[in-house]
Amino acid sequence: MGKPKMLASIVADTSMMESKISALLEVLPEHVPDELLSMITGLFSNIVFVNSSPAIGAGGSFNIVYALDFNAATYSQVMAAARAFKGNITHQ
Repeated sequence: MGKPKMLASIVADTSMMESKISALLEVLPEHVPDELLSMITGLFSNIVFVNSSPAIGAGGSFNIVYALDFNAATYSQVMAAARAFKGNITHQ
């Protein structure tokens, strides 16, 4: 006899990424230079799983939650560049 089938739900928790995008939008200059835009789009190539094992719910269902975030080094570089561009524009 085969094993009974179980319904599974897999969710990507992007709340950490959303808060970092909000912080990035606060420091972006009014007119974003092309170099900075390419760095920002590069963030989406550097998404990582935050925890090594997913959170799994109980109670008859199988709910898997993976927390996602940007690579810390890449995000720091983008934030530093955004602050530098904003600083250069406000001091001109």
